[in-house]
This record gives sequence, C-alpha cells and structure tokens, in this order.
Amino acid sequence: MTFFTIILIALAVWLFLSYNKLRGLAESVKRAQANIAATVKKRHDIAQRLADIAASYGDHEKLTHFTVAEGEANVAEASAASSDAARVIGNVQMLANRFPDLKANTTYQQLMHQLDEIESAILTRREAYNAAAEAYNATRGSLPHLFYAAQLGFSEAPYFNVDEMGEEQLATFRTDDGQVLRDTMGRMASMANTQAQNAAQRLRSAQTARQEAQAQGASAAVDTPASPTGEWPSATFQASSDTAQNSSS
Repeated sequence: MTFFTIILIALAVWLFLSYNKLRGLAESVKRAQANIAATVKKRHDIAQRLADIAASYGDHEKLTHFTVAEGEANVAEASAASSDAARVIGNVQMLANRFPDLKANTTYQQLMHQLDEIESAILTRREAYNAAAEAYNATRGSLPHLFYAAQLGFSEAPYFNVDEMGEEQLATFRTDDGQVLRDTMGRMASMANTQAQNAAQRLRSAQTARQEAQAQGASAAVDTPASPTGEWPSATFQASSDTAQNSSS
C-alpha cells in the first residue's frame, strides 16, 4: 500500500466522520423543531376548544375558528396560525372576565390549566431548539466544515424568537444534504460506468490489434520460399561452399 493510498483512505474516513457529525447536529435541530411544532399544535387545539366553549356566552363573532397546522412539516403554517391562537385565547379570557359562569366552568378551568403547562413547555422547548441550533451553526461555521457544509446542503439553522409585536416566529429548518449526496453518488456512478466502458473498449482494441499482428506473422512465415530439399537457401549455399573447399584441399 503506497503512501498516497494511505492519505486517500485517511481523507475519506475524515470526510465520513465530519459529514456524520454535521448530520447528527442537524437532526437534533430538526427534532427540537418538531417538538415545538407539536406543542404549538396542542395550544391551537386548546384554543379551539376554548373558543367552542365560550361561543355561547356572547361576542362569538370574535372567536373565529382557525385552521390548525398538522405535523412538523407545516412549521410555516403553524407560525402563521400562532398569532390567531393568541388572539382567540385573549378574547376568551376577556369574555371570562365578563361572564363569571364561563370563568367558573370546570372544562374552561381545566383547559386554562393545560394551556399554562403548554406555554411552559413551549418556552422550554424553544430554549432547547435554540441551543441545538447554536451548536449546529457553531460547528457548521468552524474550520474545516465551513468549506464544504453549504455545498453538501447543510444550511444555517434559524433561531426561534419573538418579533417586535410579541408574536412568536417559529423557525423553519431544512437541509438538502440527502439530495446532494444522492446526486453526487449518481454522478460518481455515471463517471465510473463511463470509465469502465472506455477501459473495456481499449481492451477490445488491444486484443484485436494483437490478433491482427499474430495473423500477419503467420502469413509471413507461410510465404517465405524453401529449397526443394526442404532446407533454406542460405543453408544449402553454406553446405556447397564447404564441399568445394574440401575438394580443393
């Protein structure tokens, strides 16, 4: 094994480990993002149930139903609906202050208690997401990952924050490393197939040339004239010269 081969193997192992490290950090960010989206969906469901309970007490036109985003794949939709959920919850709370019966409703109290727990869970999971995003971005932006992270489809992870209006901005994070890797492997396979075909063509050409050379050699051997006695002319001439010398002596 040559020194150059050892260097190539070491480089391949290093790239493999570096890619897996970025991949693992990216998956941590996506998992934290999915946890936030799932918790926000629960808050949407509770807001919808609160609106249903409070609709019979008055001002039901302010408790408009809204679409609840489904799953972590709809983080953008969940972010858009988050402000609607906050508005509905605020309207229900103001309505409960006007109607003591609503505030004393057992289901209302249970839902409000669940809502408090969900708000705490969102805060905790938001901090966990930002910590995961920070760890991923720090590794992505450090050397030597900085040189190839973007080319492999590892985009920068946004942070979960609150805008100037106090509305939550759910972060949407995706990576294209899987597609980039598949495209790269496809190109490498295509190049390897092309090289194999070219090598096979060169081998066939070399075999054809060798066969032609052998055929030409055999044809030249057959076309060379021989003496009637079966000896080559040069050999016959040498034998005659020897005989003549013996007679002279």
